[in-house]
Amino acid sequence: MVDINDVDLVVMPGTAFDPEGNRIGYGAGFYDKLLSRLRKKVPLIAIAFEEQMVDPIPSEPHDVKVHKIVTNARVIECLGA
Repeated sequence: MVDINDVDLVVMPGTAFDPEGNRIGYGAGFYDKLLSRLRKKVPLIAIAFEEQMVDPIPSEPHDVKVHKIVTNARVIECLGA
């Protein structure tokens, strides 16, 4: 176990993503809760297949956006992160 504030990079899963950095996860809000405790800015990277890219994904103020999405076809620097 490691404290979230000791990490230097976060790789996040998801079911769908948009170019703004919004994501649909698996429904429990685990990453939003965990990352809301970060005291420093660390890169938040999502790994996805191109088929998981959609536009747009609705978001709420508590949703944590990813900074970058790496797909099998491209690397997306997220505009909203």
